[in-house]
Amino acid sequence: MGGRLSMPRSPDGLTEVSKPKSGTASARLSRNRGIVNGRTIMAPLAALTMAGILFIYARTSIRAAKLNAQKHREADGGQISWHKESQRRHGHIDKVENDRATFTEALSADMGRKEKDLKSTDATPAKPHRSAQEDELRKVLGKND
Repeated sequence: MGGRLSMPRSPDGLTEVSKPKSGTASARLSRNRGIVNGRTIMAPLAALTMAGILFIYARTSIRAAKLNAQKHREADGGQISWHKESQRRHGHIDKVENDRATFTEALSADMGRKEKDLKSTDATPAKPHRSAQEDELRKVLGKND
């Protein structure tokens, strides 16, 4: 079935050239030796950079959507009303203020949280906020903290 198609022919035109010996310059530049050049370094670096940017963008977009939904929920009185949202978009009622700034707020919240996590060295976890009913139920079940 044969050898590789990209292997050059020998001077007689019938046989293929043998593989380069280990001491020659062409052996050092062959692909199977793992040469380090711009392509072998920059391609993984570019892929890693793109993955990092995509990760940050996805997290920030999700957080911005949550903040935006929270603002609209608060403006509608506790639950999003699609009728009021339609009226807002068509100019019949006032729009929610700072509707477009949520992405910037989410990005700054991400950055602020990272800085706060780096600065805080407390080993004590924060106690979760529970209502009086939850506390009473935990006492009945015997789960006292």
